[in-house]
Amino acid sequence: MLVASPALAFEGVMEASLSSEQGIAARVQARYSKEGDVRMDIQSVDANGAPARATTLMPSQGESYFSIDHGQKVIVEMPYSTLATASQQVKGSGESANLEIKKLGKATVSGVETRHIRVIDKDNRTVIDLWLTQKYPADLWTRAFRGRNLGLELSDDERSKAMRKYGVKPGFSMKMRVEQAGGVPVVFVVNKVQRAPVPPEVFALPEGYRRMQGSSAPQP
Repeated sequence: MLVASPALAFEGVMEASLSSEQGIAARVQARYSKEGDVRMDIQSVDANGAPARATTLMPSQGESYFSIDHGQKVIVEMPYSTLATASQQVKGSGESANLEIKKLGKATVSGVETRHIRVIDKDNRTVIDLWLTQKYPADLWTRAFRGRNLGLELSDDERSKAMRKYGVKPGFSMKMRVEQAGGVPVVFVVNKVQRAPVPPEVFALPEGYRRMQGSSAPQP
């Protein structure tokens, strides 16, 4: 069983946006319970330009997490083992990573002072710009996007190992820009992180939705 973060973890909310050269593609709100539960809501648009809202609920206990399509009123139950499998597919090693690290000074992102670090992955032809802070727990992103590696060859843990190897202290990314060779640059920006009580009902499954069992195949 894949368990969530330890008890008495960060409790509160993170709000962020995902954008590309075409503009904002999605808005993300992640809420965290002190017991380790996570709810992630993504607001975007569908292929027809209509608003779309999807939710992922990741309980701290149990064998499954839940993907919720509000437009279709469908709840898909997925085994946590699926996420473990997806994470294992990211094979890159932080110890052997062929990286170039550039320290680009300080910058303020959403009112928070950060360190701007550029990570050039020479083997995988990827450039990652990170704006890091020690103000918030470094794992808030990975807890919200558990099992999703954003198409990168290094997992978050391995990237942290690589950064330490090159003398960079890992932290929470207030902003991240990812550019892969031949791809469109993608930018994640955190607009707000707030420590605050989150009511237990936030992590409850909605009523009146159809329940389905998901595939054991990993999500992309």
